[in-house]
Amino acid sequence: MQKNYLKCLTAAICILFGADLKAQTYTHGHITAMAMPMLSHDSTQCRSNGNVMYNITIDTSYVGDSVMIVDTGTHMLIGAYGNSSGASPWVFSAMVPIYNPVVTDDQISGGGVMFVGPTIKITRNTDTINGINNMFFLPVSNPCEYGNVSGKVYIDNNGDCTFNTGDDALNAIVLTSNATLSGSVPSISSNAYSDASGNYLMTVQNSWMTNYTVSVPPDYIFIFPASPCFSGSYTYTSLPQTGVDFPLLCTSNIDVQCYAGSPASVRINTPFFIQPYVSNTGCDVASGQLKLVKDSLVAYDPSLSYNPAVSVIGDTLIWDYTNLTNLSGGAYWNYFLSRIHLTADTSVHVGDTLCFRVFTNILAGDVNPGNNDYSICLPVVYSYDPNMKEVSPSGAGPEGYISPTTDSLVYTIHFQNTGTSYAANVNIIDTLDADLAPTSLKILGTSHTMSPEWLAPGVVKFNFNNIYLPDSNTNEVASHGFVRFSVKLDPSLAPGTQIKNKGYIYFDLNPPVLTNTALNTIAIPTNTGLLSSGSSLNVYPNPAADHITIENLQNCKISIQNMNGSVVWEQNVTGNKTQIDISRLPSGIYILRCVGQNATTVKKFIKE
Repeated sequence: MQKNYLKCLTAAICILFGADLKAQTYTHGHITAMAMPMLSHDSTQCRSNGNVMYNITIDTSYVGDSVMIVDTGTHMLIGAYGNSSGASPWVFSAMVPIYNPVVTDDQISGGGVMFVGPTIKITRNTDTINGINNMFFLPVSNPCEYGNVSGKVYIDNNGDCTFNTGDDALNAIVLTSNATLSGSVPSISSNAYSDASGNYLMTVQNSWMTNYTVSVPPDYIFIFPASPCFSGSYTYTSLPQTGVDFPLLCTSNIDVQCYAGSPASVRINTPFFIQPYVSNTGCDVASGQLKLVKDSLVAYDPSLSYNPAVSVIGDTLIWDYTNLTNLSGGAYWNYFLSRIHLTADTSVHVGDTLCFRVFTNILAGDVNPGNNDYSICLPVVYSYDPNMKEVSPSGAGPEGYISPTTDSLVYTIHFQNTGTSYAANVNIIDTLDADLAPTSLKILGTSHTMSPEWLAPGVVKFNFNNIYLPDSNTNEVASHGFVRFSVKLDPSLAPGTQIKNKGYIYFDLNPPVLTNTALNTIAIPTNTGLLSSGSSLNVYPNPAADHITIENLQNCKISIQNMNGSVVWEQNVTGNKTQIDISRLPSGIYILRCVGQNATTVKKFIKE
């Protein structure tokens, strides 16, 4: 049995389907199934919508009778239905999903849209209707009109607002367009990618349009600021448009930096990953060696590691990296990354601290050699909240006192999937404190591929889409992730000002997991002066074996305390720089305290 079928899903234009789209009836044994294509075209939003409804009749049925619909390709169950009333014949409806339920008019081919669903079978006891092919063609007689926007995305190295010799084309940059439509019709968006020559071609809806804006998404502006040649976006009222170019800047020539992603804590007898990496947020090429000095109390397993070390000398793991530049690898995704599998040995106890150092060689022209060396210490605990936020400098005391001269804060948001299945998507929303400068936010590293975006001024969202993060019960060591970023402080903050920050972590569609609040306070005058975390005090090397050098001193009394609070060394110093012999100190973590006339500054360092 076949017949034409008319169905409206919205108040938009409905189409009477002809010979290309008909209800189909299938029968086997006691089962009769009629496939009812339910399709419509929305002329205001310029898209077609589709699904397939099955009206199923079991001519002789009983209480407890059941029917299953199965995808024959994947063998996944689409729906299971039971007769609870005892009706005979038993009649019910079932929806079969469509792979492409919404298709915009710019994708129309041959005057219509082909909607495709899974090939299914309908089973009831020994009766089975097999091989039902769900494919339906929708003719669209009055589709919306579209026009093109084209241009180039490049680094304007010479600052002349024109792509020419010496400039660099940017490949695989996403350009977005947002069209404002007339009346109450919602605005629509589209996008396009630049090619190897930096060229892009974007299709924009023309019907109902009053104006549209073409822009570089915020995630690229995080690393490639807009040049003075344009404000970051263009707005037009007509199509087509050519030569819509995006000249961008590079933040520096070379800025190599190291970091080690990790869980916030370590548990006894539980393996964990540390992710050492090196990146270059400049446009010139950087090559060198990445080294990680692991704590002697952890064992390294290269067979369970991603990108294991090329060589190992004692507790030092070594990798070679080449040609790191922001002009390749998708902007700040240019980093060289490893993921090493570690396990603490049986001599480790709760309360111990495991310390690691990641560093690389300093290249000529590196604008900030201070971020080429990074150390991290992880406490050994019974249990902990794996979804947390860290800030550096952490500051002194529970209020996190930091110096008024602190330029910026570095935040790390740790997350772990502690559910019962993998998380396909992880999204983090962070509302920056009003005393932070949103435009200065810089991505420093992530555990997985991530795309940031601004939801509103000061509200940033980190999208880990298609991360498929395993749950901790299935794969504990791989269930962790993180994002790390820096943001500058308002330099005019008054003493006593508190800077608070926390994140909301969304695992798929579950309610958000709220992190702790990271707190810093601009140091206030006390009887002992200003107390700060030492962001302006430079101590290197850190870790150190024989000597440490201290810079940015201002005629203070220096003391070194061990983790028990005992003073193991002290001395008055003058000038701005001094060197201290620490060769006789036992290995461990120490607190360096600089007490001056107006301030007390503290800094941690590691004695190897």
